[in-house]
Amino acid sequence: MTNKTEKETTLIRKLIFGFLILFLITLTNSIFFCQIGYFIPLILFIYVFISTRENPFKKNGLELAFILFLAAELISACLSVNRPAAFQNFFKRMVLIPLVYVITAGAGDKEKAKLFVKIYLGAALLTMIVYIGFAYEHFTAQLYRFESKGPSPFQYVMTAGGLMSFTTIFFFAFLINEMRKITVRLFYLAAFLLAAVGLYSSYTRAAWMGAVAGIVFIVLIKRKWWMMVTGAALILFAVLYYKNESKIYEYKYDGESLVQNSEINTPGRASSVEVMGDTLLVADYEGGMSLYTGGKLIEEVKTETPSVKAVKWGRTYLSGLLDSRIVIFKHNSNGKLINSGVFTSPGKTNEIKLYNQYLYTADEDSGLTVFHNPANTKDNVRFRKLGGVFTFDMNDSLLALYDFKSFSLKLFRGDSNESYKLIDSIKYKSSIGYVWVNGRDILFQTDKLYHFIYRNGAIIQVQKFEIVGLFKMLFTGSSALGLSGDGKVFRFDKDSRDNYSYKQIAALGYSPTDFTLSGDKIFVSMNKRNRFASVIDPYYETNFERLNIWRTGLKIFSAHPFFGVGDIDLNKLYGEYKEPYLKENFGHMHNNFVHFLVILGSLGFCAAIFMIFKILQIHLRIYISLKQIPFASSYALGALAAFIGFLFSGLGEWNFGDQEIITMVWFTLGLNIAFYRGYLLKENPRVTEDG
Repeated sequence: MTNKTEKETTLIRKLIFGFLILFLITLTNSIFFCQIGYFIPLILFIYVFISTRENPFKKNGLELAFILFLAAELISACLSVNRPAAFQNFFKRMVLIPLVYVITAGAGDKEKAKLFVKIYLGAALLTMIVYIGFAYEHFTAQLYRFESKGPSPFQYVMTAGGLMSFTTIFFFAFLINEMRKITVRLFYLAAFLLAAVGLYSSYTRAAWMGAVAGIVFIVLIKRKWWMMVTGAALILFAVLYYKNESKIYEYKYDGESLVQNSEINTPGRASSVEVMGDTLLVADYEGGMSLYTGGKLIEEVKTETPSVKAVKWGRTYLSGLLDSRIVIFKHNSNGKLINSGVFTSPGKTNEIKLYNQYLYTADEDSGLTVFHNPANTKDNVRFRKLGGVFTFDMNDSLLALYDFKSFSLKLFRGDSNESYKLIDSIKYKSSIGYVWVNGRDILFQTDKLYHFIYRNGAIIQVQKFEIVGLFKMLFTGSSALGLSGDGKVFRFDKDSRDNYSYKQIAALGYSPTDFTLSGDKIFVSMNKRNRFASVIDPYYETNFERLNIWRTGLKIFSAHPFFGVGDIDLNKLYGEYKEPYLKENFGHMHNNFVHFLVILGSLGFCAAIFMIFKILQIHLRIYISLKQIPFASSYALGALAAFIGFLFSGLGEWNFGDQEIITMVWFTLGLNIAFYRGYLLKENPRVTEDG
């Protein structure tokens, strides 16, 4: 080899190492730089092979599994209903799999492999600390209450949760497996606890499930029975201690304070409450729709799916269901409520509101629809241009809404029988935006509460309050009552200069779902569910949604049983197979195995399962081979447990199709093989490369 060639090779190796460091540092926080850190070393390795004829990529025993999987992808792409998209995704799968070989070759020896682990875990831990900071802000703004998910500072929260589950499992593996001095073990304990806090803060149950599965596997394989018993006891305690509750509270309101008069326990989950004289109309989720008088249940009507909104409309009662259907109930000749029909709004409904005996439904994808007559729901007006609605409110001449697609507070003039004309709009980027209209006043809750006034054809900000989490306000003349997600009740009073002053008059001590005012009485609904038990709750909103997705996926599979529809976004196809009343389309099946069936058919599904089996087999073989070697055995145990966690998370998510997550899968696999080669192949040449 000439000096020039040697210098070039040395430079290339340094470049490869440098970009792989970039890959490791950004693996959990930036897909853009992470992919740069991968693809440039891949190109450089290919250049080395072409120029020297020395293959840097060694066989690892997964070649047949990878080839069969990619062949299944290619065949399904050729027969796909959308070949361009299928070939594009096939290419993505094909170019990401070599990451296994790039990491193995880039690690080179056991010392470099150790360095890679330390850099990855260190960067991941710093990322988690930053994430916890964002999570704290998310918590103080009460966004967990309204969104049921954590923040997304680096990537979508489901992806963040999946990446954090890997890191959590790795730190637990090192904590349990490394028999080193106490200071090192204390570091691993602190790192594991930080990682667990970050993972919990993501509020992603699929990631939680994966982390728990990986941790349980480590405890079992290490035979830490005391941990198993303690963990089982803690989980049982969490499930039993945090009781499910559903109540309607009645308070006496004297203008200054609230005093509880009574409470009603409901059998379901009290989601909304409306007062009609002496009767309460309650949407009780899986309990259906109920009527209460004097604190006693007088009538209950079950609904096919959970009831989330109850409205009295003239002589009819409406129950807005979780799946966007609206059921009409009427009293029959015997005075009993009976189902007299079902209708739907044109799109995915975010809010239902009754005003001046017209029913308004706000759809995030198809605008505002106004229904004029409960006896004839076809008598309606649809305003398509008012799309992307999160919440809205109106009076006789003004309509205000928050458009979460354009992140704008918009004010319109008009009424329900003519076209609404946009008056003004203000940009506010927020994942929530509750809006209320009272005369010319517009109150807008995002990260703070803003008071605007409509004057001279524009929205003018006049006040800003350090209040967070208001989700409902009730106006009575120049005063108003506001309720926050953490149970704080505020009274607002308007002065002669059109400014509001406010004071907190109560802290309820629970998270309410709705409230209403009748004379000197306030009725508040609440329900508290055990977040851990919700994993197996069929009526939990995302579980209910997933069951519908899987049923639709199996319909698509039955129509394309052998080769599937191709590795494509399923949004359009999903719309053709779902039930008509299900408004939202989904691009994937929220389950790895159902998704493989749909996109690759039965033959491709078998290829995917074979690949998963081979990866599990290699991870297990490496751990057994390295289990007496410090550090390497801890990493191997973590890599095996993390892959098991990935599979469990994949029961509720299409995490195989998430580029950041699958990058982590291929990285951890490649580095595990690098440890195996570094310790066994070089010390015992008679050990075969594929184990």
